[in-house]
Amino acid sequence: MTPIVLINGAKRSKTTVFNRNTQFGDGLFETCVVESKNILFWPYHIARLNKGCKKLGIAQVDESFWLSDIRKALSISRLNNCVVKIILSRGESLRGYGYSDDIKPVRIVIVSEGPKSPHSKNLTLGFCDSGYAQNPKLAGIKHCNRLEQVLAREGLEHDEGIMLDEGGNVISVTQGNIYSIYANTLNTPRLDQCGIEGTRRTIILEIASELGLQVNVGPLSVDKLMESDEVFVSNSVMGIQSVTKIGDMSFSSNGETESIKSVFEEKKQSKDAWLSVKKNKTFSRFIKVALILTLGVWIWTSKNILLEDSQIYHLQKGATIDALALDLYNKKLINSEAYFKLAGMAMGASKKLQTGYYQLEPEMSVLSFLDKATSGDVVRQNITLIEGVTLDDYYMQLSQNPAVIVKKTLQEVMQSLGINEPHEGWIFPETYQITYGDSIQRIFARAHESLKGQLDVLWKAKSDSLPFKAPYEAIILASLIEKETAHHQEKSMIAGVFLRRLAIGMRLQTDPSVIYALGDAYTGSLSKKDLRIESPYNTYRHKGLPPGAIGSVGYESLYAAFHPDNGNTLYFVSKKDGSHAFAETYQEHKDNIQRYLNN
Repeated sequence: MTPIVLINGAKRSKTTVFNRNTQFGDGLFETCVVESKNILFWPYHIARLNKGCKKLGIAQVDESFWLSDIRKALSISRLNNCVVKIILSRGESLRGYGYSDDIKPVRIVIVSEGPKSPHSKNLTLGFCDSGYAQNPKLAGIKHCNRLEQVLAREGLEHDEGIMLDEGGNVISVTQGNIYSIYANTLNTPRLDQCGIEGTRRTIILEIASELGLQVNVGPLSVDKLMESDEVFVSNSVMGIQSVTKIGDMSFSSNGETESIKSVFEEKKQSKDAWLSVKKNKTFSRFIKVALILTLGVWIWTSKNILLEDSQIYHLQKGATIDALALDLYNKKLINSEAYFKLAGMAMGASKKLQTGYYQLEPEMSVLSFLDKATSGDVVRQNITLIEGVTLDDYYMQLSQNPAVIVKKTLQEVMQSLGINEPHEGWIFPETYQITYGDSIQRIFARAHESLKGQLDVLWKAKSDSLPFKAPYEAIILASLIEKETAHHQEKSMIAGVFLRRLAIGMRLQTDPSVIYALGDAYTGSLSKKDLRIESPYNTYRHKGLPPGAIGSVGYESLYAAFHPDNGNTLYFVSKKDGSHAFAETYQEHKDNIQRYLNN
């Protein structure tokens, strides 16, 4: 069967490309065995998950949400015996490793069929070509970046592979923990620098002590492993499996292993080993609602929002549950004010409603909507401001977006932000996440602060040899670079040409400045008449930098303005592939024109 996938409690199978688990493996996971809708050794799994959250600084998800999601996924799958994988991503963020303090974790539950055939009682092991890198912060926890295991299993010719650390010591197999028994002592690797502390490992160490074995958790060399009387491995799905062979060496004895396995199976039979998810044992918000509504107020026809198509709803500032219920009823989005009010009261929503725009979906329950409205789960959208375009272009783009509120002219917005004329160049092109209903002023403010932050760092570290008298002059130069080339490797070279021209009093003679001066009069190609236009932005007529930027600047162009190349070139001409040919002399430049433009 196709695995059942729930994301944040909803049946979905896809996350966004901005999920940090997808981008960086920034998350944690657990793999649990379920029989007859009972989870085996659940406390060990949730304890390890929460330990991982603490080590990585990921916000913990209340246990009741996990159990509710698992219960729902099992109900959809109709499987009694299966494997449940839970994944906790740090959340979603844009490009870059950093993330905001208010990032919200994403929980994923996957239910799939368990192994169709019983695990082999005996395993053969080989040594993996790839092993572990030491990182104490990642040691012991089950984080989602499993590239070390992926690489270790490449070319594996045995049932399992043994992974070593940087010092050549045994750490684990690719999918479980490893144990050695020698001279009445159970040895297993220390996992404080790398590796995973399996949920079954803790139980096995307890059993070994109960059976009178000495337990040694410490470095385990390859030689010591090969001298063992018995070797076995464990993980959540396969349990305990004896090892009969490592490479060419055979292990015939497994008496102690079988004793440990026998006690382990006895512990599995204990009621305490299993957590039932047939019923929700936690009194979550939704269960409290259900208990209240069973007193006679449950109205089946009122439990869902009435919609045929998706719709965005604006929850006004200061709205109460009563006012919200009345508004939804008048707009024919609910059947019963009474049901809505009682649901809100049971959830304690009266003092938790958060203003904003919320996504309503067909068949959405009243409880789900109230959960959104009290948690502030408003509609969000990513808006990309591209490099090289003007403020007018940005203003037009945002004005046409229904998620953005526009009440001020571009001039008024820039004045409110304290940006003096010329305004061009002070908005940083980037992808920004906004909430539905954000003002254009607020979006521009974020983009302006981002530009100032980038500029401040570069300005403080600038070379004394640069001619800039003020930071804005660097933005002006960067805007010319931005329009001249899309090839990042050329930007510092073009910066060098422009700065050398400025140093010797030579006109910049850059076409993009003339195109900017022409504005709507630009027809798509420049004529000799266009090059004579009287404008301070016409760098063919006027020496020095133009009075303002001619468009927005990306970081690469801004960086190039502060880090020009140290060559001697004074000329460049565009080639057919969009790159440029550079020259030191005018004669070389004319030759390049003949070669690349006239042929």
